[in-house]
Amino acid sequence: MLQKTKGIALHYYNYSESSVIAKIFTYDFGLQAFMLNGVRQKKAKTKLGLLHPLNLLDVSFYNKSGSGIKRIKELSLSKALEKIPYDINRQLMAVFIAEALLRVLIENEKDSTLFNYVEVIITELEGADKISNSLPLSFLLNLSLFLGFYPSKNNNDFPFFDLQNGCFTKSDFGHNHFIKDEALSNFRSLLLNEKVVFSQKERGGLLLILLDYFKLHHHELKNLKSHTVIEQLNQ
Repeated sequence: MLQKTKGIALHYYNYSESSVIAKIFTYDFGLQAFMLNGVRQKKAKTKLGLLHPLNLLDVSFYNKSGSGIKRIKELSLSKALEKIPYDINRQLMAVFIAEALLRVLIENEKDSTLFNYVEVIITELEGADKISNSLPLSFLLNLSLFLGFYPSKNNNDFPFFDLQNGCFTKSDFGHNHFIKDEALSNFRSLLLNEKVVFSQKERGGLLLILLDYFKLHHHELKNLKSHTVIEQLNQ
């Protein structure tokens, strides 16, 4: 059956000398893997540039029952991005966001609410005059909301944060996954969306906290280019 849906490009893998397998987050069908034959040829009708991370797409494909790689009939941009492809900071953030999504999305599981949120992030990344270099951190934090383990803001004056249970506490007990002192102060500022400019070192520390938090809640973000992104973003 031929289906049409909106999509967000995440990544592609070379399959042969002329073909690729593209991972696209679709509005109606969740994460899908698509075969694009001949796309690596010079005279290909569909260009590889369509598959740059976070490109907004219109997808027409043949949807057979069950999982597996689907075959694309037609692929086109639904909206051309003018800043993300040509600004290194925006490119790095796009790669980061796409990689994180690849590791948490479940193939064939529709999540239109998360799709809409990612569209908002893309609009922000594309449209803002200046992008906060802590955007990757706030994205991960907000992503945890859609995955069901967003940290509680209650009792945020307490001196510890329990990463395992996602809440502020008066003491550290029972396990070793607590943050405190400066790390806690930075995490609290991020969580409460306070207007704080984090240093490169502080951003790196917050990233490690968030990666640990995701791992504790069964979403291990392995092999992300996270550190490279955080380190390369302009101050």
